[in-house]
Amino acid sequence: MQKNNGVIQIDDKIAGGAVNVNYDPRRQAQSINLDDARLTEEDLWDTPFIETPETAFDLNINGDNTGKVILNNDVINANITLDNTNLYLGRENVFDQSQSLTLNSGSMFLINNSIGEMHIPTLNINGNTNLAVDVDLANKSMDRLTADNYNIASDSNLNVNYLNLLSDAAEDNTLILFADAQLKNNVAYIGESPIAYSPIWKYDVSYLKDSGEFMFVRGAAGSSESYNPAVLPAPVVTQAGAYSTQVQTFNFAFQHADNFMMFPSLERVAFAAQNKYALASDNGVFSPLMTPSESNSFWVKPYASFESVPLQNGPKVSNINYGTLIGHDSEMKDLGNGFARVLTGYIGYNGSSQRFQGVDSYQNGGVLGGTATFYKGNFFNATTLSVGASAGDASTMYGNENFAMLMAGVGNKTGYNFEFNGGRFIFQPAMLMSYSFINTFDYTNAAGIRIDSDPLHAIQLSPGLKFIMNTESGWQPYLAVDMVWNILDDTRVRANDVRLPSMSIKPYVSYGLGVQRRFKNDKYTAFGQTMIHNGGRRGVSLTFGLRWKVGK
Repeated sequence: MQKNNGVIQIDDKIAGGAVNVNYDPRRQAQSINLDDARLTEEDLWDTPFIETPETAFDLNINGDNTGKVILNNDVINANITLDNTNLYLGRENVFDQSQSLTLNSGSMFLINNSIGEMHIPTLNINGNTNLAVDVDLANKSMDRLTADNYNIASDSNLNVNYLNLLSDAAEDNTLILFADAQLKNNVAYIGESPIAYSPIWKYDVSYLKDSGEFMFVRGAAGSSESYNPAVLPAPVVTQAGAYSTQVQTFNFAFQHADNFMMFPSLERVAFAAQNKYALASDNGVFSPLMTPSESNSFWVKPYASFESVPLQNGPKVSNINYGTLIGHDSEMKDLGNGFARVLTGYIGYNGSSQRFQGVDSYQNGGVLGGTATFYKGNFFNATTLSVGASAGDASTMYGNENFAMLMAGVGNKTGYNFEFNGGRFIFQPAMLMSYSFINTFDYTNAAGIRIDSDPLHAIQLSPGLKFIMNTESGWQPYLAVDMVWNILDDTRVRANDVRLPSMSIKPYVSYGLGVQRRFKNDKYTAFGQTMIHNGGRRGVSLTFGLRWKVGK
């Protein structure tokens, strides 16, 4: 027998004597060892132990509802009483060779990942006592407590407060016998909710007093509401984590076009002329010099988004994306016929976290990419390629699990500037299209379920409008609105042989404002933006950054 921090564990047989196992929180943690199945009076706290009784003995297990007693072997020829203690049985038949079991209060746990029946000659129930049991839905069986004789006081119940589901049902509705006719009216199910979880499915549970049976009802496949949230991190993270991070990269990878096309055409022409001559607008409010901050430059762009994502066929996810991109823009090269080109390379860190229905998931990784941007007059077109990887971690009711993700894709943004009042106002429609490849590598989750994910192939279409103002002071504020559609983006994930719901991000609209300003003789450009999402993503995205010229 061992006692440690309020836990008493007895691995040997108890075969006689008048034994009191009392939990006293004032006692120091200690180790008590059985020697030839005999305990000293001090070990049993002034209670002698008799190895070979000739008559039935009393085993009283009582405490203050905080103690924990574990019995792993037979209790023979005993009259057992349970009061205000948490009693754990290593096997359901530990008491089968005893005379009676009296339940006054406390909790009894038959959870050992196997199905069995406790049968005792006499069962006395004198107060409300909790019971936790294993359930095998596939074989329609569960732990049971039966007796030859029942003595049940009025208003006394055996309250089943926890169901440990070992397998899944083959049918949507499953009935399992629990209580004999003498006991059935004094059984109640008092779980935290009428829901019980297997490693894959979620079941509505009810107890039928008329028959003494438990009924388990499984929801229809296709909706995440029918599944244990612990099996859903892979499709949720693929959408709200990896895919959202990928398209976020596409939104921010066109940095040169985003900066350069904010300026009026006169200033852009002056830059393209490589400072061979100076131009100014008719009213003289714009700089007559080339814009050196748009030449060979570095830029850095941190970002973060805070949002709620109600996934199609999935749960509502609290999602955070964050990261930083660092890039380099080449000098603008004249390609002839009015075309010019800028090449950009970028590298970045990205992370994200998701929280839904008791599941917490985190991912951290990096991205590497390049962009080619082409200009002609008021027209621009930019194409970016990127590849990245992330390491993920999810915490569920079963523990922690780890997985890896690979992301790649291509995005294209094209737009045109319509200028008014000499370039003081610019109206810029644009179209962003992208393809993303997201692969979550197969893994075994914390519940021992094999998670098999097919790669996600997703296309995003995002037309947008931007209204830009160029002020005399050099500030460039703007308003922006984008509409976003995701197509061919349904996840395909299996848990063992069960197909999980195909999840996707619904269409959404983004709108907000930003500002850009040059300073320190136009060597530096600072910028920031806030966008609000509504629809399939609901929240806010924030980004800001700095761009600076290198060389002379």
